[in-house]
Amino acid sequence: MNAGQELTEGYTRTPAAGRKNHLTRSFRKFQPARFSRRITGAGTWVRSLTAMFIMMMAVLSPVHVLEGYASPVPDLHESVPAIVEDTNTDGTRTDFGAALTKKQKSRILATALLMKASAAEPAVTADMKELERRNAQLQGLDYRLKSIDSLARKIESDAEEDQTSLAVAANGISDVLRYTLTCSADDYSEMVPSALASLQSKGYTVEKFRNAWGGKFYQGINVHLMSPTGVRVELQFHTPQSFAVKQASHEVYEIRRNPASSPEAVAEATRLSLAYNAAVVAPQGAAAIVWPLAA
Repeated sequence: MNAGQELTEGYTRTPAAGRKNHLTRSFRKFQPARFSRRITGAGTWVRSLTAMFIMMMAVLSPVHVLEGYASPVPDLHESVPAIVEDTNTDGTRTDFGAALTKKQKSRILATALLMKASAAEPAVTADMKELERRNAQLQGLDYRLKSIDSLARKIESDAEEDQTSLAVAANGISDVLRYTLTCSADDYSEMVPSALASLQSKGYTVEKFRNAWGGKFYQGINVHLMSPTGVRVELQFHTPQSFAVKQASHEVYEIRRNPASSPEAVAEATRLSLAYNAAVVAPQGAAAIVWPLAA
């Protein structure tokens, strides 16, 4: 997900009449504590991904692809693109890929990404939990893995926006496994470099660092990491206030990005989003935080 966008998953909805007042009331009533209690678990369906993926591959794939099941996590660059792109690695055409719809292909790719991320998740989560302190806490851990529906939609939208294949779009996604660390405003400028140095000492590399403090639609720091086992991880750094505003303004973000939204609805959602983020107070020194990227 591009920096500057609110990242919590949700359903896209076109605003009805009276949405303006509803959105304003939602923002005013937002309570981070209650939001945390409403978070639902994502772990149950993750445990079934491997079985579901193997069943799909067994039906759709030729025998030579099935030999790859000796590997614990199928490589997205090997068997899966052969299905969704309707082309074998030797350039010949397959006889099964053409029968799949775009939605089926995107879900197969999403399943492969989630399999790889879920295999790495326990170790990555343990490393992230070690970053917690009295004044720094992980938020929304139940959302650390994207849902398969959300991921499939993102693969399709990214492929359409970039005019590329579904497989290429899937390989460019960096937030299948993602975390948010909040810290008090007083300690924020020291916490961010300290946390990144700790992860770097464990073998993580920083592939992208975006400091968005002072931005119009998003306040915080967004980092794309590569784990020691080669899995992409997204880590956001927020203050309690910036995190609460990001969560509260997610609904207007969905309206802004929904192609079905009317120009009037987009204009109102934009106005509210700007107002929400203008209320965020940046921690002292936050805008000056930088981090070198991996060579």
